[in-house]
Amino acid sequence: QEGCAPPSGRAVHAGRRKATALEVVAMAAPHSVVILGDDVSLGQGCGDGDCYVDIVDRTLRPHGVVVHNWSRSELSAVAVGSELKEELEAQLLGVVQSSHETIVVIALGNYDRTNQLHELLAEFLQVCVHMCQNANAKVVVMQTIPADETEHQVAQATHVRYVPAPKIAQHQFGIDPGALPFIPHPPVHAEMAKLLLQCLEQEFGLHLSGGGAASSHEQPRLKEKKQRSVDVDGVWTSQNDPHNQIAIAGDRLQFPGGTTTLKQKGPAEWVAVISGKEVDFKAWDGRLVMSSADDSINEVLVRAEEGAGGVQLDKPPEKRRPKADLRALKKAWDAAEEASNRTRVEETKRELDQARDMLAEQREILARRRRKLEDGKQHLHEETEKLSALQAG
Repeated sequence: QEGCAPPSGRAVHAGRRKATALEVVAMAAPHSVVILGDDVSLGQGCGDGDCYVDIVDRTLRPHGVVVHNWSRSELSAVAVGSELKEELEAQLLGVVQSSHETIVVIALGNYDRTNQLHELLAEFLQVCVHMCQNANAKVVVMQTIPADETEHQVAQATHVRYVPAPKIAQHQFGIDPGALPFIPHPPVHAEMAKLLLQCLEQEFGLHLSGGGAASSHEQPRLKEKKQRSVDVDGVWTSQNDPHNQIAIAGDRLQFPGGTTTLKQKGPAEWVAVISGKEVDFKAWDGRLVMSSADDSINEVLVRAEEGAGGVQLDKPPEKRRPKADLRALKKAWDAAEEASNRTRVEETKRELDQARDMLAEQREILARRRRKLEDGKQHLHEETEKLSALQAG
């Protein structure tokens, strides 16, 4: 301690240097974050550094926060709350004792639902929460699969912080709710990181740039090789509504309500103002994600002329003169209208085919009833003749 003699009793040398500010921070007990999750928290389906845990780690590290990722493949809340409970509790106690403050992020539930353990999920999530609280750690329950309200209900029942799945995750899950385990796409991880960082910023009393988002020097490192821009020229249609289409040609974007300028933010990111609202566009996995800051717009678009075909990542957009852009835009818009008309024709054809099938079925029913009626009449005629013969005899 400052002002005390060293244990050996020797005086402190006057020339001994003082510890720098960085050394003081390094010697101080850090804030700690423990991530307790499954394959989602291990970054399955993501490139290096794109997992939400990696983004959180890069953002918090300069602020003296140490992130421990204890996630395991196919880990379930039932496993953590039963056979792994003593092991993880002992590890957690070690982190808590060496940290100024510890927060455990429980991001489980994916494999509980996959392994038909859903009925036990709420009970064992609470066991996980209490295990962390018994070790004097704060808890954040994080929803990684937007299937239901189980995680939210557990957070409310145990009075801990809750981080919901972002709207873009709900959209991805809604495309195929039966696809378990749920593996979020990279843009979903970016939004997950943003929501979790906002929560941790408040809990630790930090001041992160951008309200919890990673600052420019904390963003994923770009490859040394210059990345080429993704080519998104063409007609794009909504996965949920085939009639909702846009056309892109160079820096021009045409939508049903008009035309606007498409500004590039990165190799696979753009922004445009549509109906007075700023809308972000991100290209990933052959699709185009369209979203607004207030979540009123959240669409996943695919190429109309190629179905769900992939975007050519290795082909930069060609330089076009303004006139050529306008011609390409008109051609793209005409193609969009033609595709929309074809869709309507196909839908009308399907409806007519269904009507014909129903009509044929009704005709068959009427024919069977007519045959049954004729049989009844014949039987009645025969019985009448028998009765007449008996009366005559």
